[in-house]
Amino acid sequence: MRTPVLVAALTFVAIACSRGAKPAAAPAPAAGPAVAQAGAAAPGAAPRRRVPPNPWQQDTVRRATVDSILKTIAGRENERAGDVFQNVKNLKDMPAGEFLALMDGQYGRGLGWTCTNCHVAGNFADDSKKNKKIARQMQVMQDYINNRSLSRVKELDADYDKATCAMCHKGSAEPHGDFPVPALPARTGG
Repeated sequence: MRTPVLVAALTFVAIACSRGAKPAAAPAPAAGPAVAQAGAAAPGAAPRRRVPPNPWQQDTVRRATVDSILKTIAGRENERAGDVFQNVKNLKDMPAGEFLALMDGQYGRGLGWTCTNCHVAGNFADDSKKNKKIARQMQVMQDYINNRSLSRVKELDADYDKATCAMCHKGSAEPHGDFPVPALPARTGG
């Protein structure tokens, strides 16, 4: 079982390296003291911010990794994820193909990350990364909301949307707990 995971991880690393070490640069902010450039700030200047990763590039890398893993588990997509992959804790009864789709769509795209933000490259079973531990706890919270809290709200229609990572994170590692205040319409007339 380790060989397919290793092959998938090495494929991921090869794809990531072939695309270049640096993500595509995002445009610099229009105003403000922080500059979206890599490198050290000049003495006395405000610290520079890290350039945010390019979401299209991350999606391409993540999708290639998922496709590679799907090839290694071909024929086993409907088996339990806990039987196909090592060290699956919360979603082990989910079919392996659905498990990978969830990792790609909900975790990866929902947080704007690639697989290695939570997983150690070359060893997806490794639990040493803090983000993987947080993700597992967040999955427990999401399951509680969907299976216990929302199911108790009798007035909800049967086809309501389930809580997902993207509901709070909206493609960012940091959840968005507020919304911008809408601007008042311009006054017309006198």
